[in-house]
Amino acid sequence: MTDASGGGGAKRLGERLLKEVEVEGLSDVPTTVQRKEKKAGGGGGAVLELISPPPTHHPSGAGKTSLIYLLTALAILPSSLCSIALGGHNAAVILIDPLSHISIPRLASITLSLITRKLQEAGKEPLHPELQTQAKALLKTSLLHVHILRPSSWPSLLATLRTLPEHLFDASRHRSMHRRIHSIVLEDLSSFTSQIRNNTTTTSPTTPNPSQTLLSAASASLTTQLDRLSALLSCAVILTSHSASATHFRPAVPTAWPQGMRVTRLAVRRVEVLKFAPGVSVEDAEAERRQRWEIVARGRFEAWRVGHGAGESEGFVFRVGKGVEIERSEESMRM
Repeated sequence: MTDASGGGGAKRLGERLLKEVEVEGLSDVPTTVQRKEKKAGGGGGAVLELISPPPTHHPSGAGKTSLIYLLTALAILPSSLCSIALGGHNAAVILIDPLSHISIPRLASITLSLITRKLQEAGKEPLHPELQTQAKALLKTSLLHVHILRPSSWPSLLATLRTLPEHLFDASRHRSMHRRIHSIVLEDLSSFTSQIRNNTTTTSPTTPNPSQTLLSAASASLTTQLDRLSALLSCAVILTSHSASATHFRPAVPTAWPQGMRVTRLAVRRVEVLKFAPGVSVEDAEAERRQRWEIVARGRFEAWRVGHGAGESEGFVFRVGKGVEIERSEESMRM
């Protein structure tokens, strides 16, 4: 996608989903667990899938984890600092990270960059000693509400999801009891695909298309758990994965979602630099080379909505550097 809309598209596709989540503190949940468990099936929770091309077709980083950092920063920060709007949700986030891709120092850097940018936009000097002290204290407090879990196998992932409420409702295990859960994030879900396909204990030699049968069964187990948790915790679900094919941005798992869950799928990839035109002269190639390196150095990525109900212009471009920033539409057009 080359014709991407800017910050408005980002807010529609990202923050809209996550702001629709019912606000509820963890301390309120245990008293209503039984009621919510009865409603958990088909609870209509919000789901955001971030899908990148297959690694064989797009080997460089696609930007999914950078978007997760940005969404996490917005989730854990408060709404304001020193009466300056930060746009945060003052919530907690569950990050399931099987490949250990999540870096706390990187998350801290992006969160601090977001705070700094908001201060600058408000006309404040972020290097002022008092503001620096307050920003760093806020960062330290906010990061306490990021809960990272690292299951290494498909069975351990399902077990982690099943026992997650037990962990969350135990005040001795964390400091987020009085915050709502903003989202459950499953990073690198495609890393489990090979394990699922190699699990031959649930199929027989006569099973038609055993690989797809295994993926469908695994998908049902996963989405049942996520549907239950989304309803129980009133939180969103965010998944990142590689596409199962080069032609369609669809993950291998989940193959489908329970009826009533509101799913938005975003294709995410690095903005590609066009190849040199056929027959380009050496002089022209040299002249273009610097421009091409400048584009690469900007760390620009694009995301756009795919799947059922997607519009032609529902997308945005974002930059990854010290922080992660959504480009405005005029910036996207200029670059």
